[in-house]
Amino acid sequence: LSYMETPPIPSDPLLRWEWLKYQLRSKGSSFSGIAKELGVTRQTIGRARVIAYPRIQHAIASKLGLEPHVIWPERY
Repeated sequence: LSYMETPPIPSDPLLRWEWLKYQLRSKGSSFSGIAKELGVTRQTIGRARVIAYPRIQHAIASKLGLEPHVIWPERY
């Protein structure tokens, strides 16, 4: 990997969630920040970890400059 290249997205859901938190922080965002922007609770954001939640998935992916199917290929 080069210095600016993003590491592969983990396939394990727990590791992927931690990866997402890290990536969001590195871009000046967070799950709480996304929740505020969308007018939902932090718990609502957390539901996207275990179930398909297109609105939340799109918001997270957008913050990272990715498409949701890249982060959650098993859901698309």
